[in-house]
Parts: sequence; structure tokens; C-alpha cells
Amino acid sequence: MSTGSTGARPRPVLAPAYGATITSLLDASAARFCDRVALVDGNERITYTELRDRSLRAAAGLRRLGVRPGDRVAVWMPNRAEWAIAFFAAVRAGAVVVPVNTGLRTAEAEYQIGQSGASLVITVAEHRSRDLAADALEIARQLPGTPSVVTVDQPVDGAIAWSALIEMASPEDTADLPTIDPDNPVIVLYTSGTTGLPKGAVHTHRFLPTLLDAVVRLRLGPDDVVVLYLPLFHVYALLAGLVLMTAVGARIVLMPRFDAAESLALMAAEHATVVYGVPTTYIDQLDHPGIASADLSHVRVCVTPFSRDLADRIRARFGPCVNCFGMTETASMAFLPTLDDPPDVALDTVGTPLTGLGARIVDEATGEVLPAGSTGLLQLRGPLVTIGYHDKPEETARALGADGWFRTGDIASIDDAGRLRFVGRSGDHFKVGGEIVDPVEVETALQSYPGVARAAVVGVPDERLGRVGHAWVLPRPGVEMDVAILLQHASSLLARYKVPRAVAVVDELPTTPSGKIQKFRLLEAMTATPADVGGGPDQSPIGPPGKAR
Repeated sequence: MSTGSTGARPRPVLAPAYGATITSLLDASAARFCDRVALVDGNERITYTELRDRSLRAAAGLRRLGVRPGDRVAVWMPNRAEWAIAFFAAVRAGAVVVPVNTGLRTAEAEYQIGQSGASLVITVAEHRSRDLAADALEIARQLPGTPSVVTVDQPVDGAIAWSALIEMASPEDTADLPTIDPDNPVIVLYTSGTTGLPKGAVHTHRFLPTLLDAVVRLRLGPDDVVVLYLPLFHVYALLAGLVLMTAVGARIVLMPRFDAAESLALMAAEHATVVYGVPTTYIDQLDHPGIASADLSHVRVCVTPFSRDLADRIRARFGPCVNCFGMTETASMAFLPTLDDPPDVALDTVGTPLTGLGARIVDEATGEVLPAGSTGLLQLRGPLVTIGYHDKPEETARALGADGWFRTGDIASIDDAGRLRFVGRSGDHFKVGGEIVDPVEVETALQSYPGVARAAVVGVPDERLGRVGHAWVLPRPGVEMDVAILLQHASSLLARYKVPRAVAVVDELPTTPSGKIQKFRLLEAMTATPADVGGGPDQSPIGPPGKAR
């Protein structure tokens, strides 16, 4: 842990008792916690012994299907017991797991499955009135090598049933599974890229010792219970949720999707002790009528990136809470307070780096390392950080550099005690209800509509979701833009959370001499009066928010 921003070498990490790999971590938990419940999925309760045995059998089935060490296996389904079993099985088979967001459109999922080089897709036939299996089969037909598709919920023509995969393997096959090296890649998690196309952040098992420092800070143990409504295809739920809670023998209650009323009821029924959420989920729970009667007396800590006003609301109803910082490239949590920290530390900062993670602040212009208390760009280094972006050497070089320090893109300061405070982002990315949106990707989708000459997208404040997309579009000459049809076009290409909530059709976009759109002027104009921008609406180079003309 760095005690300032000087980039000093982080203190060494002691070998944990949980094992050096995700596989050995599950083995250790099965040996220690045996018949304790590991997973709850509806009426099904799976013990730690059963979780290990079922993942072993599934791993042998994957081997029978031809999955070999280093192969990529995509998991494209909502939270359910088979998600966790498939994850541990693929890891045990030596494969690299590629979680895929169930909210992605087919073209978006095709890019991630194809770019990762996945040879197998594990999915479901039914999810929220959508047939993911049909989409997966169509994607497989479009990709080189035609990846196999496995369905876990019901048989589908052209796909392999999960039950058939399990039956392929005999108990003897489990003895033939490979030895897992901690330095081997284990997960590829996709995040947005500045080119508008997502990047797959690759992690080896080496993140485990650092992440496990969160066990000490949050005092996690086998008596803990978490209701996991955050999706397992996200780094937070997968690593800070499934993996971290498995390490300590906690009970993980799975929800296929978030619902405020159902989540509160499950938290009460299962005596949840730890709450993982994003601001949107907390806001929906706090605003639900059922919050008044929900029994949350067993909750001992809530974790999420909070604003202080939201944190105070959560403390008043749920109980103690701590802020945190993490990202796809840092295997979820990277900075975390302790439960002993006072509110001004636990809520107004994100705490200190987890043990083994180096942190420093550098000057944005010169790259010079700055002293404690200075504001600049945050850089991180250590085994918690991605080893690079899959098959993207240029992006990897820009993000990591020759010195191994990861450029987060965040503007922050670190005080003398090593505590991090955020100032903002150096880039344009924004989060919608916890989902990262790359404006370039959205702009590309809008500009693919025949009548759009150019588009600009920014994140603007939203009370419930944190931020939402706001777009400005410049029509081609002579085109009368229909905003509703334009948004339908965007919705056909983008996940719902990426689609702008408002569109302004403008006659001109403010640009630099080199032609780059000046987004700060768009934001300034959102609150400016017509006189502030040089005349009435028809003369303004920047249209008012949401107005189509």
C-alpha cells in the first residue's frame, strides 16, 4: 500500500490461506465449509461441497467438448447457479472466462465473443422475453470456427444441453484436469474503449492475494450473507461478490435481475449482512414503499461508490457503509476504507489501496510524480491490475506503458495517509446506473443513421442513475430529423443504458480549428439562456436540451 503518491514499492503480500488460484480457493472453501450453503438460487440451495463437485464434473464435460487450457469460454446469461458453476468449471478446465452482458444487442455481443476468440458460449434460451440461445447460435454462425453453444435452461436445436455436457464426463475424467498456473490468464472482462469499441481486460489469478485484503477490511467470514442482484457479468459482482464471498464461506443469494421489492424481501428472509449495490439500486430500494417495513437488522455494512448525501440516507436506513473504488482493469475493488474508519474517511474518501497495490499521482502534462496532497492523474501498479487488453497491443501500451503503471484516466489526490479523493475524469466516459458508457460508441451508432452528419454525446446528471446520455446531432443538409426514429435506430444497435435520454437537433456544433467538437461548450449551453449564446434559439449554434428542430 502506498502511503502517499511517491510511487513507493508496495509492501509485500503474504501468501494467503485461500490458495494461489481461483480453483484452489474453491477447493479450500469446500474443505473448510463442506455442508454450509454456498449458493441460493430460488428454492435450490447448493453447499460448498456440491459447488466444488458440480464444477468438477462440468469441467470434465468441457474437456470432453474440446476445451483446452487457454481457450476462451463466454458466459452469456443472467445470475443463476449455473453461472457460478460454469465459471468455476471453465477455470478448472484451464479456460479463460469471458462474461458477456445480457443487455447487449446481438451485434455488440458478437463483437465481444468474436474479438475474444471464444470457442464456446454458455447461455440460456429465455431471458426477459429474449431468446439468448437463438442469438448465440446466430452469432456462432457468423464467426470463424463456429463456436459451440451450450444452453443451461432447456434443450435448443443446434445447441448442447447443459445436462448432456455433464453426462459426457465420467468421475474418472475429473482426474485428467490440468494443473492451473497462477500466471495464466483466467478472465477477460470487457470495458469501453476510447476508439468506441470495447476492450477486453485480461486478468491472471495473481489478483487474488491483493483482492483478499478486502476480507480483512470488511471483516468478511462464513456467517456473512449477500443478496447478489448485481449481474455476475460485471467485475464487481463476479470478483468482489462471487469469488470473495466464496473465499470466506459466505452464503450468496442470487437474483436473476434487480427488483427493489424482491431484493428487500430476500435480504430480510436470508438475513443479509453485506450489501453490494450501485447508487441506482440503493436509490430504488430507499424510494420503495417496502423499505419502511423491511427487516434489515442483520446488515452490518453496505459497499458502493457513494455520494455523501446518498451515503447518509443509506446509513440512516441500512446501517454502516463504506465508499470504494475499483474498475474492470483492477479486478473490482482497488481502494477501500476499513470498518474502523470514521465517516469523513469511510464516505468522503475511498480509503487506501489494497495491500500490494501501488498508487501515485502524476502531473497531467509532464507525467512527473507529485507529492502527497497534490491533484493530478491517478496511476496504479500491482498484480490487481490487468496485464493488458486482449489482442490490442496499442491500447495496452497506452494504458500501461513501459513502466507498468496503469493510467486510470481519473483525476484525484492522495493525502499523507494514503487516502484517495476523486476530483473527476480526464476523459468523457460516464456511468449510467453503474454501467460505463463510451460516448464514441454512441456517437458512432447515431452517425450510422443516414440523415446524421455528426453527433456528440455527453453524460449529464440524473438523480436516479447518476448520469445519462445527452446527444446533439447535426443533420445532413436538407434532412428533417425525426428524433423518435433516430432513437429507435440507436436502440437497435446499443444496449438500453447506452441510448441517449435526450437529443438536441442543431444547425451547428462548436468545434476547434482542428475540427474536434468542444463538448464543454455543449454542457455550458445546457444551462445558458438564449442571450448567453448569442440570440434566440434559431440563431444559437447549440440547440437547447431535448429540442428537435
